[in-house]
Amino acid sequence: MNRDDAWSRLNEWMGTLADLDGAAAVLEWDRETIMPPGAAEARGAQLATLAGLRHRHLLDGSVSDAIDVVAGSDDPWQAASARIAVRERQRAERVPESLVRALAEQSSRSVATWADARPAGDVDAWLSEVGPLVALTREQAAALADGGDPYDALIDLYEPGTTYAMLDPVLADLAERVRPLVDALAGTGGPALPTGPWDEDAQMAISLEVARDIGFDERRGLVGRTAHPVTMGLGAGDTRLSTRVDVTEPLSCIMALLHEGGHALYDQGIPEERRRTLAGDAPSLGAHESQSRFWENHVGRTPEFWEALSPSMAAAFPEAAAGLAPADYVRALNRVERQPIRVESDEVTYDLHIVLRTRLERAIITGDMEVADLPDAFDAGLHELLGVTPATAAQGAMQDIHWAAGIFGYFPTYTLGNLYAAQLAEAAEAAVGPIGAVLAEDGPAPLLAFLRERVHGHGRVMETPELMRQATGSDLSADPFIAHLERTYSSTSSLS
Repeated sequence: MNRDDAWSRLNEWMGTLADLDGAAAVLEWDRETIMPPGAAEARGAQLATLAGLRHRHLLDGSVSDAIDVVAGSDDPWQAASARIAVRERQRAERVPESLVRALAEQSSRSVATWADARPAGDVDAWLSEVGPLVALTREQAAALADGGDPYDALIDLYEPGTTYAMLDPVLADLAERVRPLVDALAGTGGPALPTGPWDEDAQMAISLEVARDIGFDERRGLVGRTAHPVTMGLGAGDTRLSTRVDVTEPLSCIMALLHEGGHALYDQGIPEERRRTLAGDAPSLGAHESQSRFWENHVGRTPEFWEALSPSMAAAFPEAAAGLAPADYVRALNRVERQPIRVESDEVTYDLHIVLRTRLERAIITGDMEVADLPDAFDAGLHELLGVTPATAAQGAMQDIHWAAGIFGYFPTYTLGNLYAAQLAEAAEAAVGPIGAVLAEDGPAPLLAFLRERVHGHGRVMETPELMRQATGSDLSADPFIAHLERTYSSTSSLS
């Protein structure tokens, strides 16, 4: 088989994988947005069927020779696709199709139960579905680990090549450096915004405006509303992102939009002709989270961002926003506060939430903790790390969708994303100028162009550490992140 024929065969095989992934994503998006509750069982079966078909296709032996030939290509996109194919097939060989189907079905059932149980704080209902899902996830982890550390095997699904032994010192060091900042800054910033009401439809309209402003292409995607914000790539030309709405305050809606918008811009920045290949994606979730945290924190918390958005806020909310100046939004947004909800946390306290979840999910997967003990352990751990105890189960272990969906090993990527985002912000300022000045003069476009060139356009050609090293000029380090916190929050506290 010559190189051209091998690449043609590999493309055909990867295209089918992409189509199966896209079909599953459509069903998942529908589940998170408009699916009626009574469809949960059938939806689980549908997703299980697609997961089984994907697993079977992934292991198709007829493509083996093509992968071997393409692996020697001097085209970096082709060689990367072959490398990823080998890795994914090796993983798939360790996990039986029956387990793949069972995980997909139980995950869908668990998410549907979580969506109903969370508002009511019904821990028993949540645990009744998470328990069986954890059992299946432990089985998956053991199969993937092949005698190694089961939690490492799950981390590797989201951050290839990374282990808990590599992450733990990073998280421990970050916690040690952040906790004194929390002690010094807790209570600084400004008062919360007026409780409104902030019209829900107007919040969604503002969100769409923000998405357009940062460069989201509506011809190739849409913005929706869900209980837990999410971004999904449903295929080339179809990127969906969502945000949430709270009638008592609009900041969580806008910041969630910026966070998910960062993911969506990454998805839309992958070259279209590469989208149906295995290299046509981000190399890891840490890389993806670097984009969401860049837009959320290094753009969305700046005075210049709010200078530009404030007129639209005043027009959309003539009563709730009456008399509010841009500085009021910045002070409210950058208030440092010990609070239980991760997705509403400020930058200073956020990573302590990740430290807790990483420790807990490792204990769950290794069997050092039983699922029934998770709610109490969560509350105790949050009090120890952050000095706050959740008032309800919905503010505790039930607050995130991840465990209800069987997603273990993902949480550490948020902190990696924070660290990489700070390094990218430094590199962007060196390349195009101070972020605030760029926003004031030219808006977000130069920042998006920088990210397109340095990150998005490379897909999975490189692994994340090398991609970020080339993009920023340095290896992973917490120093830029800590410097960003000290600089931003000392300045914000002076406004209070």
